[in-house]
Amino acid sequence: MASSRVYISLLLLSLIVLMLVTGCNMQREGNLIGTVLKDSPKAMDFKLVDQFGGIVKLSDYSDKVIMLTFLFTSCNDICPLVAHHLRETHNILVGETNDIVTLVVSVDPDRDTVINAHKFLEDYGMVDKWKYLVGTEKDLQTIWQAYYVSPGFIKESNIGEAVMDTDGLQQSLITTYSIQHQAPVYVIDRAGNIRSMFTLPFDPKDLANDVRVLSK
Repeated sequence: MASSRVYISLLLLSLIVLMLVTGCNMQREGNLIGTVLKDSPKAMDFKLVDQFGGIVKLSDYSDKVIMLTFLFTSCNDICPLVAHHLRETHNILVGETNDIVTLVVSVDPDRDTVINAHKFLEDYGMVDKWKYLVGTEKDLQTIWQAYYVSPGFIKESNIGEAVMDTDGLQQSLITTYSIQHQAPVYVIDRAGNIRSMFTLPFDPKDLANDVRVLSK
């Protein structure tokens, strides 16, 4: 419990650092509704593997507006909420999506395999519409740092069900872990600059607004 409180404090601190380092401007810029990033910093390019096993680079979509976020497939708290919001945003923008890309970058390199990424997007009906990007921890660490995402890995031990075999009754100890992390949604313009950012709670209509503004 104490470790969770410490992590939450660190999470809040990292969000504050994100605001300070990027120079976020809480005032609206033009018609943008999200948190506007001062000076529109360049989005760092990267190369990862998608849910089909293909190589994807951020720069592959330099002529499109990008929604970029960070999730993991076995998450049962903020990730489903962000994914639902992104799907709702996608549905609002239906008919306009040829110029819009949604990229999800993993924060769980051990469990987020190509197969799990495919299944995750399949569950949301977005397997052919979004890109869920996975990679090694080394590859992902650089990306997390560039986008101010700091996954916290918390181990949890659970006693498994009793198992009967020829040697008698055995107890299996199963060790699992959960991940606490930020899940910002960055909106990147056609020039590859980060223009605005959304964090929970946010309205999908507001996110759709910023995407529309930047796609014009």
